[in-house]
Amino acid sequence: MTDVRVERETLDCGIPMMYRDCGTHVRLAHDPQQMDEAAALALLCLKVPRLVGNLEVRRVH
Repeated sequence: MTDVRVERETLDCGIPMMYRDCGTHVRLAHDPQQMDEAAALALLCLKVPRLVGNLEVRRVH
């Protein structure tokens, strides 16, 4: 299981989400005004296929 640490951030227009794959965990930041969390997680799974069916979401505040 890979931890996905989800953060809500204000990002530049046209950049709805960004991520960093740290190996043991993935950091995901999404701008809720541009993309909701579910869409950001779906896009992340397209970019990092090893997460499909193998992730645990942790919300960072």
